[in-house]
Amino acid sequence: MSLPSAPPAFDASDDTGADGRADITAAVCLFLVEGAVLVVVFGAWLLSGVSFFPAGGAEVEPDSLGGYLVAAGAVGLFAVLAAALAFRRRAAATAWSQGFMAVLVAAAVWCGPAYPDRTGERERPAPASTWQGQVGCRSGGDSDECAGSGR
Repeated sequence: MSLPSAPPAFDASDDTGADGRADITAAVCLFLVEGAVLVVVFGAWLLSGVSFFPAGGAEVEPDSLGGYLVAAGAVGLFAVLAAALAFRRRAAATAWSQGFMAVLVAAAVWCGPAYPDRTGERERPAPASTWQGQVGCRSGGDSDECAGSGR
């Protein structure tokens, strides 16, 4: 009769660290991709009020920030889901980087509505002059050249 044998012991010399490198690679890649998406989203918002043809006559009204904040919120939701999945798979670097990205996006979405709206910039009238006295002379000569002299 033979007795069952124990499974082989864990040998740390066989560990190549591939899981750690994959975790760090995934963390960096996801962070860079999400950052690039956010740059595109907010760059599109910044360029929404820019006209490359100013002689066209009609001025371009900039978009409101609301839709762009929704797109940024979607990136933040993706970061939260990726962090939860990475935490579940015990990928610490990916979980921390995605958690950090989620906090950054949440701060941007939270503070975004406080940003001043760009649509009111063109509607403001030019400030009126507060000068109440006589208008000065144009060339410094005699009083015939002064605007208020009537000549």
